[in-house]
Amino acid sequence: MRCDDDCLMTNDPSRARRLALLRWALFAFAVLASAAATTVVGFAAYLFSQGYTGGGDPQSVAPLAFPLSFLVLVVVGLPASFVCAGGWIGYVAVARKSRKPSE
Repeated sequence: MRCDDDCLMTNDPSRARRLALLRWALFAFAVLASAAATTVVGFAAYLFSQGYTGGGDPQSVAPLAFPLSFLVLVVVGLPASFVCAGGWIGYVAVARKSRKPSE
């Protein structure tokens, strides 16, 4: 009988402990990254809505709110979303590996 990683994980409690710790750390990272991405998207939505509140006042900063909201989404929102997705993908991968039943 050949013993691969699944078999080693059940025989080696330190490996299981390391996977559990990694799973916990990736979960915390994914939650924080999700909160950051949500905050960035919310701020961009706030800036976008501010574009409508300026009216026709030429002294208002509202006309800058539209391009600023798109700039925030592209420059900060996209990388934050990729980090968020990477965190959740890593968490799911480690969770699957640590929960595999031994054969």
